[in-house]
Amino acid sequence: MHNRLKDLDDMTLYEDEVVGPELIGTVEYEKDGHHSFHGGIIPTTHRLFIKLKRTEEIETHAVEYKDITGITTENLLLVGNIIHIWIGNEIVISMKSVSDGKLDKFLDFIYRYRAKRLKLDEEISVSHEENAV
Repeated sequence: MHNRLKDLDDMTLYEDEVVGPELIGTVEYEKDGHHSFHGGIIPTTHRLFIKLKRTEEIETHAVEYKDITGITTENLLLVGNIIHIWIGNEIVISMKSVSDGKLDKFLDFIYRYRAKRLKLDEEISVSHEENAV
C-alpha cells in the first residue's frame, strides 16, 4: 500500500511530464467530512498530485500549479516539520511529520518547476491575448 502512495502509474501524465520527489505521511485535507488521511504529495514538472488512502482504496487528486497561491512550512517541537499548501487565502492541504531531507528535496523541486510552469502559462496567455487583438 505504501508504494501505491508514491507512484502515479494510475494517472495519465503529459508526454514531457517528469515525477519529482514525493512526501508520504499524514495528509490533512477535507474530503467528505474526514480531515486526516495517510497519503502522499507528489510533484511533477506540471502539477501536484495528492494521494489519499481511504479504507483500502487510493484516491488521487491533481492540483494545477497556477491554483497554488503559496507553500509554507513550520517546525513544531512535538510534531516535526509541517508543509502547508495554500489555494486562495486558505490552507487546503497540509502534511505533518515530514523529514528534513525529504522536505528540502521536495521544496527545491516544486519551487523550480512551479515557477517555470507559471512563467510558461503567463507567456501562453500573453500570446493568446496578442493574437486576439
